[in-house]
Amino acid sequence: MEKKLLEIFKLANLLNEKNYNVYAQISYTANNSKTLEIAIRSKENYSYIQQCKVELSKETIISLDNIIELFERYIGGAANE
Repeated sequence: MEKKLLEIFKLANLLNEKNYNVYAQISYTANNSKTLEIAIRSKENYSYIQQCKVELSKETIISLDNIIELFERYIGGAANE
């Protein structure tokens, strides 16, 4: 799981650098549920474009893969107009 989290952080930084329209926002709460919240937001008006919440205390590999895929899609130009 640590490798996937590191990849998410790297992709979040890359998204901000490569995409002129959006950036990633990541928040983590270390309570019993260990909640990771990821959002893609507009640089223009800071509105939320995509939001995702993952409880890391449960099986999360698939969810983390989905977040990685989402970031890669935005970095690759799907929303880089």
